[in-house]
Amino acid sequence: MSKRMEGWKDGKLGGTLTQSSNLPSFQPTGLRFFGLLFLLFIGVNFISCKGKKKLQKTDTPIVKNNDTTLVLPDSTTEYVKCKMDYKNGKALKRLMEDKELDYKTVVAKFSCEMNMDNDDNSFSVAVRSRKDSVIWLNISKGPVDALRMLITKDSVKFMITTELGGLDKGYFKGDFNFINEKLHADLDFDVIQALLFGNSAEFLNDTVKMKGGKDKNNCQYFLSTIRKRRLQKLMDGTPPKESVQTMWLNPETFKIVMLEFDDAETKRKFNACYDDFQPVDNFLAPFKLLYTISTPEKIIKADIKYSRIKLNEDGTTFPYKVPASYKEIEIKPKNPEDH
Repeated sequence: MSKRMEGWKDGKLGGTLTQSSNLPSFQPTGLRFFGLLFLLFIGVNFISCKGKKKLQKTDTPIVKNNDTTLVLPDSTTEYVKCKMDYKNGKALKRLMEDKELDYKTVVAKFSCEMNMDNDDNSFSVAVRSRKDSVIWLNISKGPVDALRMLITKDSVKFMITTELGGLDKGYFKGDFNFINEKLHADLDFDVIQALLFGNSAEFLNDTVKMKGGKDKNNCQYFLSTIRKRRLQKLMDGTPPKESVQTMWLNPETFKIVMLEFDDAETKRKFNACYDDFQPVDNFLAPFKLLYTISTPEKIIKADIKYSRIKLNEDGTTFPYKVPASYKEIEIKPKNPEDH
């Protein structure tokens, strides 16, 4: 008889992992680790960003967004005025897309510190990607490779290469429809690809409802649009509600410095902050990312720091071969009669 392991409750994972071999009693670390990996790239919150704070009194220059140096007068704590030309939503969208990280392939590495319910988790992730085709992730816990993922437009695969919290080595294969059903989300390949490197996602193509403007208080442009579907359904199984999506852009580089989804109906929010932009070939890429997800019950934070981003390296491969000894992991609806 196979052991069954409860997924997250209250609308998070909502399923049960099973393997066809006997397992010791489940410790939540392994499954939580798996779930957090998905939450790393999807969500719904806004807590705050450094770029949103009020400037305080100082005698030294204040650098915002790594590009614009603002000097605050000694006698005031008000926001510094910033001169920006007016640009409508269509123009801002075009400028933003022109500055996005573009590549055929990318090889990168980042460290991640996560906090959920005051429980900290840290791990390292090696990333390889072929644009619009495949994303390969190798997740390490300390010196040990723990989990490998292969994501394409129509498939999601992962294999556990080291025992995690009582879960034996094994593999899973499915698609986004299945994952979204279990996570109560609206995730796809394009969203993950965009959030990894601070690009805009495919859902911005509709400019009819998009509004552009100037956030003079923070010396940033912004783009805002109403979305009826995508990302706002994380941890919410109800029919999709309208939500507000807003992006703040650096006025000189037109890179996204903050991305926010706010669903007032469900009180679920997502915020992504991008910082420490560094040149990568002919582009600027954020090397520091902060994702914050909140619901009325929980707050989850993911603090990401890239140590390496390389574009278009020769011979980039995406190794993923499941050993014959691995058991398939199944995600099944929780049966209340099981204990």
